[in-house]
Amino acid sequence: MPWQSTAFIIDSFVDIALNNEYSTNTSKVRKWINPIYYQIEHRTGDQALHQKLTQTHLAHLASITGLNIVPASKKNSANLKIIFSSEKNLRHELQADFLINNKQQIESLAQTGVCLANFSIGSGSNIIKAIVIIPVDRARAHAKLLSCIVEELTQVLGLPNDSDKVFPSIFNDRSKDDYLSGLDLVLIKALYHSSITTGMNIKQVRRQLNSLIESPPFQQLILDADRKVRKQGLYRLLN
Repeated sequence: MPWQSTAFIIDSFVDIALNNEYSTNTSKVRKWINPIYYQIEHRTGDQALHQKLTQTHLAHLASITGLNIVPASKKNSANLKIIFSSEKNLRHELQADFLINNKQQIESLAQTGVCLANFSIGSGSNIIKAIVIIPVDRARAHAKLLSCIVEELTQVLGLPNDSDKVFPSIFNDRSKDDYLSGLDLVLIKALYHSSITTGMNIKQVRRQLNSLIESPPFQQLILDADRKVRKQGLYRLLN
């Protein structure tokens, strides 16, 4: 398959991990290095469905990354907040939850985004906090509730950009995929491989990825990716 070439995977990784959806700035590698403690806030109906979909996908991401992704508790407060809400509350939530005060920016995001996410990084480019907002009625109107959950929760791992060049992928807005693709699995695995560290720049990433992808274990992962990704997570709810 075209996406399985080393050059395509490296270009896709750089595009998705080092570029940003709402900025033209190029970033360094960002990812979580500590456990993720998540909290789901239900500000609309269908709580049981949203809870099941979210927890199923987070468990899938934990199995791919090796991260400890568990519910927040009294001992460990949430560093990932997932909000299921409605379109009428979006502007307020962009201000109250995303802490955006610029009215023009709020209006732009409210008009263009079906669902939204952002994350904050620490001094070493490690992600320390993230928030996802899913206006359920808007997402359903675009037939994107499932893809919103999958895409936004995956993006806050440190893969924040969308690109029409990356296919097949949940990071491609023109794609009809609601679930992780084999390419997505490979990109997540690459990001959370020990050889890819926070703070790496493009030159360092390209050099390290070339070595990683050409290694026999990673070549086998690429060959098996489509089959493996369909055996876990939300795919299993289809059966």
